[in-house]
Amino acid sequence: MLDRMRESSGPVVGFRFDGKLSEIEYETILVPELERAMNNDRQNIRVLLKIENFRSWRPGEGWEAFRQWPGIARVDRIAVVGGERWREWMNRLPGLFVGFPGVDVRYFPESRLRDAWGWLREGLAVLPQVA
Repeated sequence: MLDRMRESSGPVVGFRFDGKLSEIEYETILVPELERAMNNDRQNIRVLLKIENFRSWRPGEGWEAFRQWPGIARVDRIAVVGGERWREWMNRLPGLFVGFPGVDVRYFPESRLRDAWGWLREGLAVLPQVA
């Protein structure tokens, strides 16, 4: 399950998901939403991944596609928000977010969701629209 979070705005897009990204969700939700954020601004985009009801890591075929997506070059920050079990998995699998060159990836516990949004929005400037 993957859905866009209502707190998303402009170049900062958040998604709530259960730890598995299917190919269908990648193609019909993730990439279209990220591309929509790219079309709204000429700056890089930032992504929040809020993992809910996490039991174990099942990346799915969409995860590898996301890592190889051509638009990943325009992503400069990824905030991963999850519970303690997710933190344990990130410590066990440090290579989980390897393959995102030039992307600053940070983990936030669920209690710091607001801090994750703040970190993603930090330093963003509103660029003037070119006619």
